[in-house]
Parts: sequence; C-alpha cells; structure tokens
Amino acid sequence: MDALLQPFQFEFFRNGIMAAVLAGGLCGLIGVYIVLRGMSYIGHGLSHAIFGGAVVSYVLQWNFYLGAGIWGFVCALLINKTVRAAKINADAAIGVITTASFAIGIALISRYRSFTRSFDAALFGNILGVTQQDILVIAIITVL
Repeated sequence: MDALLQPFQFEFFRNGIMAAVLAGGLCGLIGVYIVLRGMSYIGHGLSHAIFGGAVVSYVLQWNFYLGAGIWGFVCALLINKTVRAAKINADAAIGVITTASFAIGIALISRYRSFTRSFDAALFGNILGVTQQDILVIAIITVL
C-alpha cells in the first residue's frame, strides 16, 4: 500500500493530479455542447491558434496567459464571424483561422530564434511541471 501512496508525497505529483482532475472535469462538461454545435474541431484548433498568441506575448514580453488568452478569444470571434458571414461549416472556419494563427507563430519563431528551446515546453507541455498558480488559473476557468 505504501508503494501506491508514495508518489503523493511529492508536490509536483499532487499538482499534476489536481490539474488533470480540474481540466478533465471542465472538458467533460463542455465537450457535449461543442459536439452538438458541430464544432468538434474547436479544441484542437484553438490550441494551435493560441500558439500564435503565445509567441506574440513572448516577443512583446507580456504575460503568457494574458497574451494567449486574448489571442484565443480574438480567434474564436473570427471563427464565429467567418461562419456567420461566409455560411461555411464551423470546422472549415476553424481550420482556416487556426492555420493562419499557427503560421504567424511559426513566422515569429523563425524571426526571433533566441527563445525556441523554451517553446518546446509550451507546445507539448508537462503535467508534472504544473505550479500552484497554474492550478489556480485552471480552477478559475473551471468555475467560470
């Protein structure tokens, strides 16, 4: 029994479990709604679109969460406007906006190569690297 409980003595493990539980609960709640609206590609699309905002916030030395969040919100508004104005499928609009945003991020990384090694972590993440501040952000978003 001690072998099963041993990982919980480490703060990074407890933080990772807490982040996974909060994110899993949030994704489960909104997942059904998103699929019923025909926007099943939105999770994948916005995660790639936010990459552009993350790079811009890094280049401008802004807060990562603020820059990526604003960029993601603007991309979501552009997707909505494109769907309504062009009368195209939501998944097609998501693909177009996502590709453009990701391309902006890649172009900026190519221009400013000094920080590419730290963006490996931003692209792929590490659940064991979650801090108390990250958990607080996830909890606030879950409650909203």
